[in-house]
Amino acid sequence: MYQRLKGKMALEVQILYKISEELDEEEVRDLRFLCSDFIPAGKTTATVLDLFTELQQQELNIIPELLYQIQRFKLLSTLGIQKADVEQFLHQKGNSKISNYRVLIYTLSKEIDDGELNSITFILQEGKRKCRDIQNFMDLCIDLEKKEQLGPNNVQILLQAMKEIKRVDLKSKLETYQKIYSVTIPQQESRRESKEPNQRMLSAVSCTAQADAKLIASTGTESHQEPQQVPSTADDPAVERPHLQQAGGSTIENTANGMANLHSGMKAMSMESTSAENSTTSSSDAAPALPPCHSAQASSNLEANQHNKQHIEQYKMNSEPLGICLILNNKLFPGTKFKERNGTNCDAERLTQVFTTLGFEVHKKENLTVLHMKKILQRYQKFDHTIYDCFVCCILSHGEKDAVVGTDGDILHIQEIRFMFSGTQCHSLLEKPKVFFIQACQGRKSQTACPVPDSFTSSSSDLDFDAVSCSIPEDRDFLIAMSTISDYVSYRTGKGSWFIQTLCACLEEFKGDDLLTILTEVNRRVSEKHSSLKQIPEPRFTLSKRLILSPPSAQHSNS
Repeated sequence: MYQRLKGKMALEVQILYKISEELDEEEVRDLRFLCSDFIPAGKTTATVLDLFTELQQQELNIIPELLYQIQRFKLLSTLGIQKADVEQFLHQKGNSKISNYRVLIYTLSKEIDDGELNSITFILQEGKRKCRDIQNFMDLCIDLEKKEQLGPNNVQILLQAMKEIKRVDLKSKLETYQKIYSVTIPQQESRRESKEPNQRMLSAVSCTAQADAKLIASTGTESHQEPQQVPSTADDPAVERPHLQQAGGSTIENTANGMANLHSGMKAMSMESTSAENSTTSSSDAAPALPPCHSAQASSNLEANQHNKQHIEQYKMNSEPLGICLILNNKLFPGTKFKERNGTNCDAERLTQVFTTLGFEVHKKENLTVLHMKKILQRYQKFDHTIYDCFVCCILSHGEKDAVVGTDGDILHIQEIRFMFSGTQCHSLLEKPKVFFIQACQGRKSQTACPVPDSFTSSSSDLDFDAVSCSIPEDRDFLIAMSTISDYVSYRTGKGSWFIQTLCACLEEFKGDDLLTILTEVNRRVSEKHSSLKQIPEPRFTLSKRLILSPPSAQHSNS
């Protein structure tokens, strides 16, 4: 699609008008703030059309980025693109036009209620300015910028305010921003400066994680149906196969006006990336040999490295409880074409038993729509995990590739779930392991069986399928253990699923071993579960240390 979009074209007034009609007053105010660095001092933008026109006149094609930042993803289709297109483009350093400072302030504004705003206003203004003059946190920040008390390279006044109102989470976000951008951000940034944005900022992220240096990976919208039965042991999967609507809408390729710069940039970005990879490969192949005079030192370093390998750092697991284990268990799907997930309660009960024994505080939620799933996940995202060492989330449901299904038949992307707990989204879990176990298929394909001598035949006659996938995690300290590989089915019986039941058995049997080692054994056992029906789980992780899920009492007794 990108190769067909060439040249430099302005957005048509008709398209801009259509977008403006969908935006409410608060969203328009948010847009003004996010692009305030590009609006000349004293310039009036009474309506969102005035704002868009001003951006067009400056040849700033940032409307897709603006819509992305305020999370109006559906409006992107009006421009002929999808959310994933913008994510891919913004993921590359230098493509983001909106400064991370603006995005950070915008994010904080959304997390501060009216009472906290009044308190901050009183603290910072020393009570001299009436609270009614400040409509939101962004207004307050603009006022502080005018007085040169706040800027991209100076957020100290906000740090103090967050400390005063005891918003440790927001203070942590500011500290993270200050640490990352204390060197790379220009000394001053105001609306009177150059129209060119700060190109050295890291790529923008979704509005709720503005100081992150990572983005949600591109999430696909292709619908993959979920077979409910298995040939030879159950009904034909085509008989009662539920049909899932495509997520995110369709691509409107004929409405590409105004996106030429975005798509051309993405194309150029891809070409540069390929060139850089080739260059890196060539240079690495031509690495010079070590001079003889350094051979003794190299030998010494090698011995030191080998010694260090024997002492891989381990995540701290001393809190009591170790953390929260959240179980989202969807069994019933009334009013949809999805069948009841018989046996899933066995999985939920087994997980509750095992993780309680491991020292976790287990919270279980059942039969949730997508909206309810989001609300619950957001509740735990905002929860203060400071006293805990880990977070575990188990999702048991039907699904589609890159998504899980709610009881209303709608879908929720795995990357969106994971992203809720990344970096600045959930700062109290920063540098702590975040583990997701997801029981569901990732498609409708059945894996090819390669018979093994002495493999046994399952006596179960009520095998069933679930469905889901996830993209590879980008942030550190995540582990997402999928019940099967991409595009393939995952098996479940009336006594529970292959993956969850095997996982629980191995967690009990191999206490004291690191989780990745345990999951390797889970892979082996599940792969040998049936002589012809095949399934292989797939852990995907960015863990930076060894993870051993063991209650503190057991650790003390072992030591």
